Amino acid sequence: MLVGTAIPVAAVFALCEPAQARVTASAAFATFGPQIIGTTSAPLNITLTNTGRRETTIVGASLSLAVFSWSGFSLPVTLFPDQSVVVAVTFAPSAAQMYSDLLVFTSANGFTSSVALSGTGIPAPPVISTQPVSQSVIAGQTATFSVAAASTVPVSYQWLKNGAAISGATSPIYTTPATTASDEGAQFTVTVTNSTGSITSAPATLTAIPATFLLALASTVLSFGNVDLSATTSQSVTLTNAGNSAVTISNVTVSGAGFTASGVAGGLILPPGQTATLNVTFAPAASGTVAGSVAVASNATNSPALITLSGAGVAPSVVLSWTASTSAVIGYNSYSSAVPGGPYNKLNASPVATTTYTDNTVQSGKTYYYVVTSVDSDNVESVFSNEVSVTVP
Repeated sequence: MLVGTAIPVAAVFALCEPAQARVTASAAFATFGPQIIGTTSAPLNITLTNTGRRETTIVGASLSLAVFSWSGFSLPVTLFPDQSVVVAVTFAPSAAQMYSDLLVFTSANGFTSSVALSGTGIPAPPVISTQPVSQSVIAGQTATFSVAAASTVPVSYQWLKNGAAISGATSPIYTTPATTASDEGAQFTVTVTNSTGSITSAPATLTAIPATFLLALASTVLSFGNVDLSATTSQSVTLTNAGNSAVTISNVTVSGAGFTASGVAGGLILPPGQTATLNVTFAPAASGTVAGSVAVASNATNSPALITLSGAGVAPSVVLSWTASTSAVIGYNSYSSAVPGGPYNKLNASPVATTTYTDNTVQSGKTYYYVVTSVDSDNVESVFSNEVSVTVP
């Protein structure tokens, strides 16, 4: 009889981990460089790969800040083992500050994969909205250049002349010192800088026009002719600044007896194109011809400007004339009085043969009354003629 012996048998089971799906990002961090406010960065690409042994579906993605965004595929998306998708992440800052966020993708099985995002917003470099304009000035004057710049943050300015920085010229407006001929053709630029960057303006050219100083006279000769003693007569001359720079009158000098000048005094400044009137007066104190001049001294190149003067002082007189007598006469006598009707004073010592007589004894501003008589060969004098009156100017 065969007897069997029971031999114990051990049952061994191999316990296997269930196949799982896992999505892994190619980078745990995505850092953007400085980005100008209001602009969008170039995308940073991140690869999501199913590193598990089963297919999985990404059903969600989340971000906390609107300055970061992602694109590349639409949710939900199913990934088979070793299959990948690419996520493009961009950064568009709205303020000058640092930003950080977490981009989280969630799978249907609850597994999450995240990428830490960071970036810094910076202001835009300045922009020149109005360029400096070239200037033309007369040597000795100043020139002013200006610039207008746009920036969201404070800016600084530095003006340069022919590429070299000008000490102290750090505002939007720059006024040069008094220009000289050596400044002709100088180039002026300005560099505008903010916390992000800088920009240099287009060059503006300075044209230095040579200064001219010229005092023009409307007349260089004044002739007053005959002027009665104690009388006064005046003439005027226009002075014009015919140059391009201010003319300063230093003094006015008059020579010649009886001549005076007024209207233009030392210290008078005539801008270019402006005029002044010089008045010259002749008041002779004695009979005879007088010569004189007016010299106008200034900073003009034709200084002194000269005006030649001439005139003659003559005693005032009254010229009498009458109709010849129809009788035989040898001459006539003239009489005058200071009052109407006489008494009369005889003017001529002996009868005059002509029918005219000049009274040189009169004075300006007075009135005289005249009569005439005729004298025959027997030296008999006629009665007085009718009376005439004359007022001496």
